[in-house]
Amino acid sequence: MAGSVLLGLGVAAVLVVAAYAVVCAVRPGAAYLAGRRWTQASDRHGRAAFTWLTARVAAEVVLLVIGAALVFTLASVFVEVLDAVVDSDDLTVIDRPAVQWLAGHRTLGLTRLQIAITDLGGAVALTLAAVVAVAVVAWRKRSWYPLVLALLSLGALQLIVYAIKEIIGRDRPNPPDQVVTAAGYSFPSGHSASSLVGFALLAWLVCMLTSNRTVWATVWVAAAAGTVLVGLSRVYLGVHYPSDVLGGWALGLTWLAVVAVATRVWQMRVAAKPGP
Repeated sequence: MAGSVLLGLGVAAVLVVAAYAVVCAVRPGAAYLAGRRWTQASDRHGRAAFTWLTARVAAEVVLLVIGAALVFTLASVFVEVLDAVVDSDDLTVIDRPAVQWLAGHRTLGLTRLQIAITDLGGAVALTLAAVVAVAVVAWRKRSWYPLVLALLSLGALQLIVYAIKEIIGRDRPNPPDQVVTAAGYSFPSGHSASSLVGFALLAWLVCMLTSNRTVWATVWVAAAAGTVLVGLSRVYLGVHYPSDVLGGWALGLTWLAVVAVATRVWQMRVAAKPGP
C-alpha cells in the first residue's frame, strides 16, 4: 500500500515536471507570435470591438449563449457514446477485444504503475488533494468560494455518475480480466469523470493563488495528462471498457463546462452590483 502511494506521488511529480518542460518548450514560440505586429494590431482592434460590443450588449447574455453552445456540444458527445453503449454498436465493438488484448499483455512492473496511476484518480486521493487545496485557497482569499466550487464540481458529479450508472446498469468486464476489484456498474467510468473534474479543480484553485502564466499552463497541462493516464489505466486494469472511459470524459467535460459558466455568470453579477 505504501509503495503504491509513493509510486503515485512519483507519477504526479513526473507529470508536473513534464508539463513544465512542455510549457517551457513552447513558450518561445508563443512569445514570438504574441510579439508579431499583426497580433498586436488584432488585439487592439479586438479590444476596441469588445468594448463597443459590451457597451450595447450585456456580457452576461453573450457568455450564456457561448456557454450553452459549449455545454450542448459536449452533452451531445456524451449522448452519442451513451447511445452506442445502450445499442451495443459503433465504438463499443472494440470494448471487449481491447480489454482482452491488454489482459494478455500485462507485465508486473506496468501493472504496479497502472494501479498507482488509477489510485491518483480515486476518491481518497482526489478528496484529500481537494480538501488541502480548498483550505489553502480559502484561507488565502478569505472566501468560501473555493469550498462552494469544490462541492459543486466534485460533489455533485458523484451523484450524477451514480444516477447514470444505476439507470444504464452496464456490467463491468469479466472478473478474470480485472486486476483490481471495483464495485458497481461500468458506464460511465467514475474514475475518468472524477479525475477530469478533480484535476481541473486543482488546477483552477492553483491559478487563484498566482498570476504567473507559466504556472497556469503547467498545472493545466499536468491536469490534462493525468486525466488521460487515469482513464487508460482503468481499461488496462480490466475494470472498464474504452467506451466507459470515453463516456466518463465526455460527462466530466460537460459538467465542468456547466460549473465554469455558472461560476463566471455569478462572478459577473457580483462585480456588477453597486457598492454600498
